[in-house]
Amino acid sequence: MSTLIITQDTVFKTKPVQSSALSDLEKAFVAAGEYGISASDKDGSHYKISLDNEIAGRKDWYVFEGHATLVDAGTLVVKNDTIFKKEPVQSSQLKDDQKANVSAQELAVKSFTDVGTHLKIQLVNPIADSTEWYVFEGHVDTLHIESYAPPKDPPPPAKPVGKLIRIAGIGKTTTRTPIFSGANFTWGEATKNGTRLPVNERITNNIIRMAKEMQKIRGKFDGRSITITSWYRPPAVNRAIGGSSRSTHMQGHGVDFLVAGLSPREVQRQLEYWNGGLGYGRTFTHIDNRGYRARWNYGS
Repeated sequence: MSTLIITQDTVFKTKPVQSSALSDLEKAFVAAGEYGISASDKDGSHYKISLDNEIAGRKDWYVFEGHATLVDAGTLVVKNDTIFKKEPVQSSQLKDDQKANVSAQELAVKSFTDVGTHLKIQLVNPIADSTEWYVFEGHVDTLHIESYAPPKDPPPPAKPVGKLIRIAGIGKTTTRTPIFSGANFTWGEATKNGTRLPVNERITNNIIRMAKEMQKIRGKFDGRSITITSWYRPPAVNRAIGGSSRSTHMQGHGVDFLVAGLSPREVQRQLEYWNGGLGYGRTFTHIDNRGYRARWNYGS
């Protein structure tokens, strides 16, 4: 998940060509600022982007790369003019140098943390010479945090049967084979006993990297048994079980799991150091390697 930073006033275009070659209906003038995007790709001297929110009635545009920067971050949508504060209190209680007026816009953020009725945020780019602020949660939305209901994923089989499978980028292996040498986690656990095979090598590599992190987590819990309830999900499976349209499970680095003898909430508490996605529900803890800090719970 990324944020597009427009470094100067520019033009969004329907084609990767000079804006003078396009009609008024094929372009939109945009101001310098930050825009949440769900996808991006390089096309010559342009970025092809998909915005989180429409501009001029559409989400898909091209933008000249010299006028834009992509950052791997979440997006804070400031819905109306508000005040960023140094403390989670009424703005009238703060001195002028402890607050900053902020207009409605989208901002790239490294992390979000719930603090009562406020969000504690860390911005990518400073406002009033500071990147750390509090903001009243009623004035903002956060994008790229999975705030969906717990997916109705069936429990793993009690005794998975080892079978031959083919993993993209690796070739033939079995469901009982460790994901990497010395790992406690197997390809069967990552692929729902071979029923959800990664569709390309990039996803395979994401699974391997996450397996190495899960191995470290296992060590943190003194070798307690860890049960994987959901790891990689192909898009069709993710839709069928009610997963988020932006689920990190589809990228291979989202993992739902249980630690023997510990509640999901306690597991999240002990993993608070994790610089990625970390949520919990009534029956599992979710972790992912999204590259920025995000915390949530799924409710009951």
